[in-house]
Amino acid sequence: MSKILPIVLLMMSWSSWPIVQRHDVPKDQYIAQSTPEYLIDMPGEGHGVLFKPNWIVTVAHLIFADYSGRQITIANEQFTIEKVVVHPNAKKPSEALFKGDAKPLMDFMKTTSDIALIKLTKDVTHVKPIELYTGSDEKGKAITAFGRGSTGDGLNGSVFETKRQKTLRRMQNIIDRVNGNWLSIQFDKAEKGLQYEGIDGSGDSGGPLIYSDNDKQYLVGMFSWDFVEGDLKAFKHGLYGGRSYQLRISSYIDWITTQIDANP
Repeated sequence: MSKILPIVLLMMSWSSWPIVQRHDVPKDQYIAQSTPEYLIDMPGEGHGVLFKPNWIVTVAHLIFADYSGRQITIANEQFTIEKVVVHPNAKKPSEALFKGDAKPLMDFMKTTSDIALIKLTKDVTHVKPIELYTGSDEKGKAITAFGRGSTGDGLNGSVFETKRQKTLRRMQNIIDRVNGNWLSIQFDKAEKGLQYEGIDGSGDSGGPLIYSDNDKQYLVGMFSWDFVEGDLKAFKHGLYGGRSYQLRISSYIDWITTQIDANP
């Protein structure tokens, strides 16, 4: 989905809903004042992150074609994609799973590995890559996340049409669940949430979850899919209490290292 569940429900494909924000905070306060240099806009929509001078990590459901030889923009400069490596366990759900009760789809989503790597033909020298988080103690950590998806608020939910604005927003949340290869956040109501509490949305897939420690930033996760209970047709994204799941970077450190060593 771009997050998996959202576009899927709207367009039967992998896409996510927007960064949705608190209803009691001015909308413009969620707009990012600057773009993190390591944040990369993928072809089409969604994001990737530069974590080594010539390597980008993203979510696998954003890989719609063979991007080898295509250009990608990094901090206003063009680079050529040499190779894309998709995790062998990156699976797409069948259309049948998008009908009726959400549980079979949710169970399926937890079994997939939504990660891909992109190798560039040359190093990026004008941007500093972000370091990947390797610890296993993500639960309870506050994160800041970014995305260019649509927006809305916790009282009314997301407004899909606003994703066309491509405005970069940032939000905060706390990782409250760690499940194997996944991190999870919940969109808490104003009195419980952080100052810029939010949840991801359509066009935000691959958006980075950033943990800061002693002024150093780490990539701990990337937006992937939304959690749904009950009838899929009745699902309303972006309301308070909503939950989403993110790719857990620390679970794939060994796989990432292996791919980089195999593709010098």
